[in-house]
Amino acid sequence: MTEPSLDRIWTLLLAARGQRDRLREHSPTFGLSFFGDTQPEITGADDANAALVWRGDKFDAGPGLPPEALDFVELYLPVLAAQSEHPVVVGHLGQSIDAQIATRSGDSCYVTGKENLTHLHRMRALCDAIVVGAGTVAADDPRLTTRLVAGPNPVRIVIDTERRLSGNQRIFSDADAETLLVCCADRISHDELGRKLIAAPRQGRGLDLRAVLEALTRRGLHSLFIEGGGVTVSRWMKAGLLDRLQIATAPVIIGAGRPGLSLPASETMRACRRPPYKLFKMGDDILWDFDLRGDTLESSEPSHHRQAPMRLH
Repeated sequence: MTEPSLDRIWTLLLAARGQRDRLREHSPTFGLSFFGDTQPEITGADDANAALVWRGDKFDAGPGLPPEALDFVELYLPVLAAQSEHPVVVGHLGQSIDAQIATRSGDSCYVTGKENLTHLHRMRALCDAIVVGAGTVAADDPRLTTRLVAGPNPVRIVIDTERRLSGNQRIFSDADAETLLVCCADRISHDELGRKLIAAPRQGRGLDLRAVLEALTRRGLHSLFIEGGGVTVSRWMKAGLLDRLQIATAPVIIGAGRPGLSLPASETMRACRRPPYKLFKMGDDILWDFDLRGDTLESSEPSHHRQAPMRLH
């Protein structure tokens, strides 16, 4: 797609994000269409010009969507299905070809290329909240905003189980977006509980992430983007709370560094998970988009509904 066409489709996705919650209680189905050079407008679900169609629980591509935009749109539609009753949680890791997300010293700027970085900012803009671990905040002092794309900044959620962060990181003091700190309940005094602090029960070496998810959804945060690091994404996946997992693999060899996913061992290949996926080409990187709710353990043979990489321009 040309840059103007991509901008137009991105405007459509942002409109879908904004209209989903406002309209779904009043209409089980509706469409979003383009009219000339104006912003997307609401139309009937059966309108031939509808580029996106809300069907009660998800958005689908409509007949009015240009065919060349389908690959781009399909990557982002799942997160737009988030609702209060059915939150959507997406994890993302950017790693080397040997499955490292940083060097041994923690340097990760940048493992993947600019196309994947832009994708991260798009995911932030479409999600209600972005979740990172304390280690990522301590190592990178990230801003976690959408400065590379048009769209709103998400609420920033920092999981710091033992409350070890100094609080001097910029996300705790800037005015770019709201930041919430999630800690173990025994690390927060009663007087401190409020808008910026969330107490969660301890579970093993971390937090009860299901309780964290429930606390966030009660605040109206129904779509969560778990951006890192590897420990945080792995814990959400172990807890069975990820709906989708995105892994961007870059053509770089790091060697002994900091690994991405760390999951319990499987004794046999038959016991290994083989979730369906789609591939997306992002510059020199390949992004694997796994549907973890469509998992299968039935065969050790690869499935046949995979497809060649789609290039996102």
